[in-house]
Amino acid sequence: MGLVAERLRGFIRAWQDYPLPEGKLIGGRYIIQHLLGEGSYGLTYCCRDTADGELYALKQSRPSKKGAGRMLLEKEYRILKAMDHPRIPACRDYLEFKGSNWLASDYITGKTLEDLIFDDKLVYGERDCLEVILKLAELVIHVHSRGYVHLDLRIPNVILREEDLYLIDFGLAKRIGEQEDSSGPDAALQTVMLPERMPPVISSDLYDMGQLMLFMLYSAYEPERGKQERSWREELKVSPDMLMLLNRLLGEHAEPYADTADFVRDAEAIHQGLLK
Repeated sequence: MGLVAERLRGFIRAWQDYPLPEGKLIGGRYIIQHLLGEGSYGLTYCCRDTADGELYALKQSRPSKKGAGRMLLEKEYRILKAMDHPRIPACRDYLEFKGSNWLASDYITGKTLEDLIFDDKLVYGERDCLEVILKLAELVIHVHSRGYVHLDLRIPNVILREEDLYLIDFGLAKRIGEQEDSSGPDAALQTVMLPERMPPVISSDLYDMGQLMLFMLYSAYEPERGKQERSWREELKVSPDMLMLLNRLLGEHAEPYADTADFVRDAEAIHQGLLK
């Protein structure tokens, strides 16, 4: 009986969270164009605003997550309102509709780093990698200056459009040094969404930037047939300066960076050296 009940609950959750169809009107204002993506606690659609005719990214809290999903989206709304940067999507509207919260933000056209690496097969050498990461670091410094850490600096959350780079998805962001409330209503949510590796401190974002750089550098890696998987230090052919930079970002075999500005100074120096 327990297995049957669990399967039934799973079916109900799937039914509740099934993406809404194209043409659905949300809040008497936003018409769904298509689904952009799904996360653990939300679904994001490209929608057209009937008030001004513009396209927006409209994020819905997952119905099956109930209060936890609504709480998380409300938190993202407050954080986006605090950002105020031209390359971070601005919050345009926040509403409740049919038991879900909905967050409307700027719709950023372009391609994510994930698209560029895996679909377009773009190859990033050290110089290209540093050019991207320095643009991202500018936004990360801004986020930190507003008192927050992003905590989800991954290749699907970085969008490139011509020469501009945008940072999206602040669903996991938190205040720097924010204490976890083990007794509050969102305690279970915090446990699920913030693994022990990622306390709300700046070093978490620096670590993620190191991981993001590895993704870019691996775009040039061609595995040798029949060879076992090795560590990135063995597989990637990087310069000594880049190796030290990555080691410090990842906190491996070197003193971690104290703040993002220190990392930027080193990254800029290496980049300048590669331009000669």
